[in-house]
Amino acid sequence: MAAHFVALRYRLLLGTLRRSPWAIVGLVVSLLGGLSLLALTAVGAIALRALAPELGGPAAVLVGAGLVVGLTALSVLMGTSDPLAAERFSLLPLRPRQLRGGLLAAELLDVWGIVPVLAFATLLIVWSTSPAALITAIVALPIAVATVLLIARVSADLLARQLASKRARDAMAILLLVGVIGFTVAMQGVAMAVLAVGDLGGVIASTAAVVAWTPLGAAFALPLAVADGAWLEAAAKLAIATATVAIAWWGWGRLLGERLTNPIVLRGGGRVREGHALDRLLPATPVGAVAARSIRYRRRDVRHLMNVIAVLMLPAVLGGLQLVSDEMPREPLAFVPLLMALVAGSIVQIDTAYDASAFAWHLLAGVRGAQDRAGRLLGIGVVYVPAIVLTAVLGTWAAGRWDLLPASIAVGIGTFGVLSGVLLWLSAYLPGEAPQPGANPLGRGSSGGVQSLAGVAIAFPALAIVGGPFVGLAIAAVWIPWLAWPSLAAALLIGALAGWLGIRFGGAAVDRRGPELLAQVSRAV
Repeated sequence: MAAHFVALRYRLLLGTLRRSPWAIVGLVVSLLGGLSLLALTAVGAIALRALAPELGGPAAVLVGAGLVVGLTALSVLMGTSDPLAAERFSLLPLRPRQLRGGLLAAELLDVWGIVPVLAFATLLIVWSTSPAALITAIVALPIAVATVLLIARVSADLLARQLASKRARDAMAILLLVGVIGFTVAMQGVAMAVLAVGDLGGVIASTAAVVAWTPLGAAFALPLAVADGAWLEAAAKLAIATATVAIAWWGWGRLLGERLTNPIVLRGGGRVREGHALDRLLPATPVGAVAARSIRYRRRDVRHLMNVIAVLMLPAVLGGLQLVSDEMPREPLAFVPLLMALVAGSIVQIDTAYDASAFAWHLLAGVRGAQDRAGRLLGIGVVYVPAIVLTAVLGTWAAGRWDLLPASIAVGIGTFGVLSGVLLWLSAYLPGEAPQPGANPLGRGSSGGVQSLAGVAIAFPALAIVGGPFVGLAIAAVWIPWLAWPSLAAALLIGALAGWLGIRFGGAAVDRRGPELLAQVSRAV
């Protein structure tokens, strides 16, 4: 039975790869990224083994527990879009125990299921300082893998019914995004505090000592207890780890049985209200209509809303470390709008992909390509340009350099204009990928896919060439303040020209290949 589920998992993957050559490229890039992370884990383990062997054990416990938490969060978010969800087997004569074993085997032998197994295997390097600890780590490896997989699956199935509503799924995705960003900012402060205290090893050891007694870290702490000769402690942690696996295994079977007999049905997000005020503010033209729809989607569609939240919170992440540290210079805070504009401008490329099959209405209504490109740029600019300007004001205030305000606005607005112009044209050929409307906003394609990476690889060199004048003048303004004003003038001129060229050439490309573009963005992700 398990072999059938594993084969089904890989048949589904093969079908996805056959539908799109970009899916093959994406898989290769993802595998290379996974191998890079494994290589970094191995290098870190070797470094701890050679330079600080006393910290290797506690660090391994924290890394293992962190993987459990991270994979559980991903499993919860991806649970509603799992191609092997229990509901798909509800009409078949399968018992929960048969389904449970098959799904676990498919999860373990999945392309991304192998990655945590290999990551845990690299941690064996840390335990090679003690033969007893190494043998214990090898014996405990299956328990650790089972802990990760079962906790993730139980958590996903436990919350699956609550996340059946689109509103609940959207709220969960937004909370996770805000939580990750907030955690990043908090960790910056914690890192600075630890460095100020100067006892990093003590913090790691004390934190690992607490985590080791939880279901998240008990399986990873067994070798540490054996290495210390604390056999009673090792037995207690073994009991915690095995009890965690046993309870999770039993609970998962109960949840699968419930989903087989009472399948979860995904629900929509409710009624969409009209918005007349926005229509009165924008021109009654195709450009205004496209822009109004784009602005509304930034609020109503959680996929767009998460992009807005990420861009708006980016200054807090980037500026948090410098505000915490008294030793770092403050001038870089004035150039945070540059990085903010890079992210906001990159969203232009995948804006058409978010429309999916709804892009057909643009073609059927006779909207010209230039009108489509101009409306999208206007809608995105209305949302992000004021945010970039406000960030420039706050950044120069935090830096204590009001004379850099024109330069700060220049690097933000100019970069956004140049990058948007390039990607307005490029998106007619490489629109990127996006989760389908109503699907998991953090699901497959949420980052734009390989086409988005290719677009960035093309657009950034163009930005470096075209935007070099105003960026160079803005940087020089740190030492020669009056250059900030020429930088602003150059940014407005170059950015406006790049946007106009993007609308013109991008619109012409949309007119030529509108049906092909529709086929690309309508393809299921």
